[in-house]
Amino acid sequence: MNESNHPGKKLTHQSKFLFACHSKVSCFTDCCNDVEMNLYPYDIIRLKNRLCIHSEQFLSQYTEMEFDDGAWFPRITLKMSENENHSCPFLSSEGCTVYEDRPFSCRSYPLARSISRKCSKDEQKAAYYLVRHKYCKGHDEPQERSVEEWVRSNDIAPYNEMNASWISVDTLIKSFPFQQNGMSMSFFRLLFSASYNLDNFRTLIEDHLADKLEISQKLLEKAKKCDITLMTIGFSFIRQCLTGEKMTILIS
Repeated sequence: MNESNHPGKKLTHQSKFLFACHSKVSCFTDCCNDVEMNLYPYDIIRLKNRLCIHSEQFLSQYTEMEFDDGAWFPRITLKMSENENHSCPFLSSEGCTVYEDRPFSCRSYPLARSISRKCSKDEQKAAYYLVRHKYCKGHDEPQERSVEEWVRSNDIAPYNEMNASWISVDTLIKSFPFQQNGMSMSFFRLLFSASYNLDNFRTLIEDHLADKLEISQKLLEKAKKCDITLMTIGFSFIRQCLTGEKMTILIS
């Protein structure tokens, strides 16, 4: 999602392609085995709420932290099951058990969305690309649809919006020259909570951070119940921590 030169055919919103995924396609659920899948903050919100568990439990039970070369802050990947196929933990014999809240990567395929990291969120220009996994027989199905139709029918728009916000913050994080041993663990945990472990971040706000956040009491009250509001506060808080930039939060 965050690569500006994604392999594949670049598409417009009106571009059409052939694809379908259903239980009668011969490769059904093959894509749910032995894969490395990044999870973004909004993915985690949707999944932990679907499972009705705390974000910390979700992270511990279903994810792994991956540090790319030279990175001081991790990306989060879905932890595969320890069975013969290394299958997705949410896969059953009938398919996906969290389908309505499946991660962005699952619902977007065969489309990949590319965003340049060189722009601010307001300047971001996104593009879609058609990708094709060799094992996927869904591309041989006769159903034709446009990019716009696929985005709408798979409810991708809210993921696009939230992921664009995260890419902007993640780019800022990557630009800071910390090393894993060059910052305090408490600071790392604070940024990690504001990014991925939002239920813990909510507790931190209630315990002692509220007085340090330059936001209204009304917004703080909303964040007690709304994870999207809380995530937006978290992203703004990260900017404040790394740049000293005053917190600016726009929430409808």
